[in-house]
Amino acid sequence: MAKIQGRFDVSLLVPVDVVPDLPASSLEPCDFQIEGDVVTIMPLNITKAIPYPGGDYEPSRLTEIRVWINREIDLRREQEESLVLPADEEHKFEEILVKATERFVTIIKNKTNQWDLDTTHPVHAYSFEYWLEGVQVRTAWPLKPGDKRLPEYAQKGVSIRPSDFQDELSQEMWQEVVAEVRRPAPPHPQDELLYDAKTFRSHMRYETSVLYAAIASELMLREACARLLKTKGDLSDRQCELIIKINIPQLFELIHELEPGLPLKYNDFRKLFDLRNKIAHGRRKTATHQQANEAIGTAEQLKRHLVPFLY
Repeated sequence: MAKIQGRFDVSLLVPVDVVPDLPASSLEPCDFQIEGDVVTIMPLNITKAIPYPGGDYEPSRLTEIRVWINREIDLRREQEESLVLPADEEHKFEEILVKATERFVTIIKNKTNQWDLDTTHPVHAYSFEYWLEGVQVRTAWPLKPGDKRLPEYAQKGVSIRPSDFQDELSQEMWQEVVAEVRRPAPPHPQDELLYDAKTFRSHMRYETSVLYAAIASELMLREACARLLKTKGDLSDRQCELIIKINIPQLFELIHELEPGLPLKYNDFRKLFDLRNKIAHGRRKTATHQQANEAIGTAEQLKRHLVPFLY
């Protein structure tokens, strides 16, 4: 086994707003693990605030982070002697880099309510260096000085981007982020969506709350269905992915066939998905507080039933 350290300077797709002129050097690194590999994240570049006439200002922003990933990997003798990192191992480093950045940005988003932060594709580009016992390891496609590599995903996901009710990242809040990032269990997408739905409800953005609750419900249905198919049908990930692209009523039918004891009734959720469709397609512009409550309650009820197949 060879212990390889990767160092990555990551440009965030959407910068994080921080309190005015907070120095990056004052924020301690975050140390945690992803899939058993040690990850360290620290701020690299925070821009200065730009004052405007009248007292307003362009906030300081965290635009880049530095990430170290330490992994023990199997290198063939000739690879270790020639100091060349195999392409599949380099790809694995990128996967961990994206997951670590996603976890980091998601926690900051939840702490600050900066809803425009992209937690689906947080890495815009990154530079890389790999080291083995203090000696730099070569890769198949070396970077020129100053260049960065785009991650494997190419398209940015569609996101709803309200801009109100947000806080700027502060020194005190950073300590909370560090503590939460270090927790072993990463956030799950459905939990983040439900958290967002409740926050939008508290800010009286009821139609957005309904949309997020519906998205969380659909995600839970598809994930539970995929896991049931894989365990009971002995199917590959790709086969499961193709099967679960069916519509919502068919998903309910399939889950009932795979796990007949689950107390799921489609009529309980049809109202939520009908309202979601009307809002998403512009046939309804607003929703009420009561409708947001019902939407979140429906999603939470679904989660209670499907918990064994989600985590």
